[in-house]
Amino acid sequence: MKKSFLFIASLVCLTLSVDAQKKEKSYKEICYKDISSEFNDITVSTNNGISNKELTKFKLKISNKTSDILLYKPEESTFKLEGKEVKPKEKWLFIYPTESDFRVINVNGTDFLVPYSFVLDGVYKISTTAKGIDTPDFPLPASQNEFTTGGFTCTMLNLTKESDRTEVKFECKYTGDKVGVIQPGRAAIKLPDGTEIANEKIKTQPIVLSKGQSEKVTLKWFRMDGGRAQDMQKIKLLILWRNTFSEVTPEKIKPEVLQFEIDENLSKK
Repeated sequence: MKKSFLFIASLVCLTLSVDAQKKEKSYKEICYKDISSEFNDITVSTNNGISNKELTKFKLKISNKTSDILLYKPEESTFKLEGKEVKPKEKWLFIYPTESDFRVINVNGTDFLVPYSFVLDGVYKISTTAKGIDTPDFPLPASQNEFTTGGFTCTMLNLTKESDRTEVKFECKYTGDKVGVIQPGRAAIKLPDGTEIANEKIKTQPIVLSKGQSEKVTLKWFRMDGGRAQDMQKIKLLILWRNTFSEVTPEKIKPEVLQFEIDENLSKK
């Protein structure tokens, strides 16, 4: 008798569970509750999560409280629902220390008109203190416009040499198998009298490149004490790269599971 009662109770629970799923799947559009989670000095949050007959999407914001650059590869994350897994195909996202940024995560189809989980995987730390690549000094004016260092190939696009100002622009492409980091603020220029002048740091944040990407790099100097007697337009200058370029192997962070719950007040049946 007891076994029969347990069997009937289990059957009732199963029926109620199936009915609940059917009820959830009767929605024409679901709105999801916002999520916030903190781990490894990183805060992630979601908002504007919806599902309808065409797609499921939400805004994923990542706040970086580490001293490293964060890299998020969305294709390594996973939507999970009733045994089915789907991976998004968004662009990579770099987040600098103390900053935050976001990606809108999308998948097509009607399968997510119910609560689901999102495995936030593919978040990496990129160190900005890695040892730089030993790069030969670059003369101005240049004998050739292109140079290679490690996985970087840089081409000089423009050079302006005036009496009290020198500005040079490069385009650098990274073709290595790690992540390329360029820190323009580390470069300096050397005058014939030995005076060394720091770059004006037009772009203070490091430049981060994945394989095949390129970015323009601007360096700019003004005459300072020790070099005032020299006309920068007429003299030869030498760029000292000083660990400007480095190649870094990203450190992967443990995945975090985000559980999306239906917001009954905003969803449409």
